[in-house]
Amino acid sequence: MPWKTFRDDLSNVCRQERFPRLSHLRLGDEDSTFAFTYSFQSSMHIEFVVSIPDATEYPDNHSYFAFAVTDNIPQAVSSILETVQSKFHGCSLDTFLEGFCEYLDQAALGKEPRAMSPIDDDFDAMSEGEDMDWDEYSDAPLVDRSVDMKQLRADLRAAKGAGFKVGYLGDLDGSLIVSVSCRIANLGISQDAMQMWDVCPKQFLVLLLHYPRGYRSLDHIVSQSQTYPSAVRMYVGLCDRYKPTAVSIPDMHHEISGPGVSRSTPRSALKSSFITDPLETLLNDRFLSIVQDRLRHGFSWTGAEIFYNDAQGKKLDPQDAKLPKYFVPEDWAKSTPGFIKADDLSQQTAHQRSLPLIAMQYILRRFVKCTEFCLNCHCKIDSGFEALKPYVCSSPLCLYQYMQLGMGPKLEWEIVTQPYVVDMLVSFAYARAAEGHLTDLPCGLGMKVPWGTSVASISPSITARFDAKMTLSLQAPHNLKVGEWILIKLANACDHPSISPSLCCTVLNVHDQSLIEISQPISVGSQADQPVSLPDGLDVQIVPFRVDFDSLKGDQKQKAVMLLLDTLPDVFSMKDFIESSTPEHKPLASWHDKICPSALYVLRWILASNRSCIVYDENPEHQVTGMNNYMQFRLAQGSPDKEARFVQELNNSSSEEFPTIFAWHGSPVYNWHSILREGLNFAQRLNGRSFGDGVYMASELETSRTYSSYYGGCRYKWPRSKLDITSAISLNEVINSPQEFRCSSPYYVVPQLDWIQSRYLFVSGGGIKPQGEIKNKPSKVYKQDPARTARGPNSQSISIPISALSTRQGQSHKKKNDSDGQAAGHRQKKRKASMKGISGLSESASTTDDSNNDTDNEDLCLLDSESDDDAIGKSRRVDTSKSSLNTRRQSKTEFQPGTLQAHSFKLLGPPSYATTAATKSLQRHLRATLRIQDREPLHEIGWYVDPTLINNVYQWIVEFHSFDPSLPLAQDLKQKGLTSIAMEMRFPPQFPMSPPFIRVIRPIFKSFQQGGGGHVTAGGAMCMELLTSSGWLPTNSIDSVLLQVRMALCSTEPWPARIERVDDYKFGEAVEAYRRACQTHGWKVPEDFSRMGQA
Repeated sequence: MPWKTFRDDLSNVCRQERFPRLSHLRLGDEDSTFAFTYSFQSSMHIEFVVSIPDATEYPDNHSYFAFAVTDNIPQAVSSILETVQSKFHGCSLDTFLEGFCEYLDQAALGKEPRAMSPIDDDFDAMSEGEDMDWDEYSDAPLVDRSVDMKQLRADLRAAKGAGFKVGYLGDLDGSLIVSVSCRIANLGISQDAMQMWDVCPKQFLVLLLHYPRGYRSLDHIVSQSQTYPSAVRMYVGLCDRYKPTAVSIPDMHHEISGPGVSRSTPRSALKSSFITDPLETLLNDRFLSIVQDRLRHGFSWTGAEIFYNDAQGKKLDPQDAKLPKYFVPEDWAKSTPGFIKADDLSQQTAHQRSLPLIAMQYILRRFVKCTEFCLNCHCKIDSGFEALKPYVCSSPLCLYQYMQLGMGPKLEWEIVTQPYVVDMLVSFAYARAAEGHLTDLPCGLGMKVPWGTSVASISPSITARFDAKMTLSLQAPHNLKVGEWILIKLANACDHPSISPSLCCTVLNVHDQSLIEISQPISVGSQADQPVSLPDGLDVQIVPFRVDFDSLKGDQKQKAVMLLLDTLPDVFSMKDFIESSTPEHKPLASWHDKICPSALYVLRWILASNRSCIVYDENPEHQVTGMNNYMQFRLAQGSPDKEARFVQELNNSSSEEFPTIFAWHGSPVYNWHSILREGLNFAQRLNGRSFGDGVYMASELETSRTYSSYYGGCRYKWPRSKLDITSAISLNEVINSPQEFRCSSPYYVVPQLDWIQSRYLFVSGGGIKPQGEIKNKPSKVYKQDPARTARGPNSQSISIPISALSTRQGQSHKKKNDSDGQAAGHRQKKRKASMKGISGLSESASTTDDSNNDTDNEDLCLLDSESDDDAIGKSRRVDTSKSSLNTRRQSKTEFQPGTLQAHSFKLLGPPSYATTAATKSLQRHLRATLRIQDREPLHEIGWYVDPTLINNVYQWIVEFHSFDPSLPLAQDLKQKGLTSIAMEMRFPPQFPMSPPFIRVIRPIFKSFQQGGGGHVTAGGAMCMELLTSSGWLPTNSIDSVLLQVRMALCSTEPWPARIERVDDYKFGEAVEAYRRACQTHGWKVPEDFSRMGQA
């Protein structure tokens, strides 16, 4: 556990006594903090407190935030606190204390840090008002950081010149995120592929590069990648804008909690794609090593990847690097856009190499060609056909991790994008287990079930009595734990025939040895999702889920699979739960009271073990006509190895005009679980084989439908299924060589399994609504062999869309079969729209991606500026004609920014106090706040800071506006002719260690005694614990504070905020009201609060 590891490290440091000037090293009073005393010059002592905001990441990815609680510390020490602590991200406690003490020695004693080169000037270089910057890999301060900023500007310009959209998030002087993006529509991906991948043409593929300690060039990062691998971390996702908001980036919540962080909106949120995890693993684990190999040996991307894989676990001879296989050229289709094929790493000199551009080119290559690489080991797959869905190679380890550990696309993504497919797959698995034919079982996953040697003998069990308050009174000692799942058996089921004999639930709380609190029980085998009603005082037997699934016999395992699937909610309930969290999907594993971990393993195994690409598509362009009473599922891609063998056999076929035919195959529901995984076969004899061995198919639907209804169609159904499947039948593509069939009439009996590929699956059942008649057939259909035409219900002809064959490589079948405008044969559809080089981008690409119409102001400032001061200055000076007054951002609010005049209200003069730490912090916060305001629509953020009214960074004027019209506050504003509430933010000298003071300037609110609310005191001060020493955190960002103030104003509990009159509060009465509120609630007034009243 991270915190236990930290406590152990702290104990070790205390025992070693390695730091002579440190004493009283101990845990802090608050969670995730520790404290120590630093002593120098015999009489000088400084007390430090260090917070670890992301303590759960210790000891690998955490950060330290150190501050002094002693007053009047030397200015040099204060400067050290501001500049150096970001150097220790991810360092152990021992390393942090060692480095931190060295810098304190330098500041307080004039000593140079160990291994530090002499500096020309003494510590006067850190005089007040000057910034000091440090390189995170060096012990010496850098003379000039402008080199890094110039490199950043040059690298972003290079990426922009290559046709990409670029931007940045965070602080140019600190933790920085660089964004590079490209619109999906420009990648030349077919509509089929986009549908399989669940991407939209208007979305952007976004690459984010996070530099936690400032921007660094490619050469610098590559040279330090082995020693300091955390210099950059990369993320990949989709976004509706060219760059997302920072808080939507995974694993970044702690690191980006300071300046420059805005609240994520649906349009600007970074969303995971189907292949986000594999791409991010590739980027962060291998990319820099691959780049190093390319630079060292001159490999191509493909060659460097092969070299990397060959070098795993062994040391290659230097001569091996000269082998021809490492210099293999990139294999691109002719229609691939030129900017995707571009390779700046091989073309540019060292000082011209842009890491954002090169990383984006690499990720585009892997994204567009994702179906050619293994999802797990990232190696090239020579499949012999063009897949639509990425998968894994044939390596046993990759297959194990893909099927058993769910390392393919996320389970939640599958449920959200294709819920009907998930329902169908689970139904098939359930039916097969119920019939006793489920031989491929989810073993090796550590699943726990409630029974041992036999289902009938439940042992060991615990006797208990049920209470209507969802508690169980146990009659014997137990060791049940919170979160553990249990099976409840009725002690006398005959007395309660309306209640399922078996119930499952999880332990929510353990009060003592005799009482536990449980979740709502789930009835095993019950179709109803309604809560189970149990009578008070019911005697039951409790059996914990503690038996290893792998220890059961085969038939017991199948019954266990059924029980676990019985406990799952229906697929659409799972979909609703997943989508209840935005912008990221909520993981099913967090639904503790409804989903058993073992059941989740089974669900993941069912989906992961199905390597076919099945799609439920309501688009008539992809539907077979004449099948009105069936639900159609298109097998856009069969299992990869099976598809490859089919293509090979097709290439060897002799039929030219009609290379394949279509035929029906019917089978009981329980067989389809294996058919979808293994393909059609005749390993088992079910119905007799009057015409010999082989797969039996027919050109007439009615013939095959008879076989799908054997055994009543489906005797055992998954109780939670919304489809309620009763029968299933497939339409299959077969190589047209009937003379080699075992029989061609009245059935097609085909012994050659590689000659058959299922293309459509049609299911019927009680939960399926007829889709209605398809009036228009697909615009492009497959022209069938007139002598062997597949026919649907009532022997009516059917039209088969050409999209059923979209996975075929163009070279695998070069014969064209077009007639009367109908497409026939097989075409490669993965690529489209040739783009010749970067300069030859399509008009839409150049218009939408390279234009500045939707580019944020701070990004334009950075790209256009010629110096660091220009970039920072321009981003702080808001041009009202371009940003704040932009009508595009005001279209949904009556508020007009810039209309509040300074002469219309009277304020206490700006504070005369100032400290270096507070001033620098406030400058960063102001810049970040204005940046957010410029980027986000005004009506969405609901506040506005007018930079023309800020003459001192310690005193801001903020207007809150665009309230919900249903709020009484909004109605009062409208009635009194106001569009905003003006407030003053006054910052203390110890900011950010002390909170700001926020008060209303105008209008006057009704007090609490008058029935008013909104957390506004009688004197106009905001009554919020956040704004006191009791609730304030130094890591709070100003935009998050403004958001919480706005939420307080909108609060209607216990009463809503109401306006009394249009007038101004006085500063003195707000101060007194604030003190009274703190005293009433027991909050601590900041120690430097009294100084904020000084002009």
